[in-house]
Amino acid sequence: MGVEVNEPEEMPQDPYTMKRSYREPITTRKVSIIDDKLRRLLEYDKKILRFWAVWHDDSEYGEKRKFVIRYYLTDDTIEVVEEHRANDGRDPFPVLLRRIKVPKNWKDVPGKTYFFSANI
Repeated sequence: MGVEVNEPEEMPQDPYTMKRSYREPITTRKVSIIDDKLRRLLEYDKKILRFWAVWHDDSEYGEKRKFVIRYYLTDDTIEVVEEHRANDGRDPFPVLLRRIKVPKNWKDVPGKTYFFSANI
């Protein structure tokens, strides 16, 4: 078109972004939250983690049994319940493991408490 254009120029600096870049970074502090039972109750009330599991019995007439593992967040307890269907031929046994608090290191538990250990 025959129009002469100037050479490209640098973008002018924005005073606001320059001021923000010169500021010191904001330091944050970590606040340790105390494991309060009331706080856990209010925060995790009626919240349950649910997992489905299968127990495969390798005996001669073994079978596969279906279980539901429930982990209650309010008090860190766990229970294992067997799933029953209509006419499955089994007595409706209520629970395999009642709702109890499972320790993190179960090998150092004093007394005669027995827990299941599975070879997975």
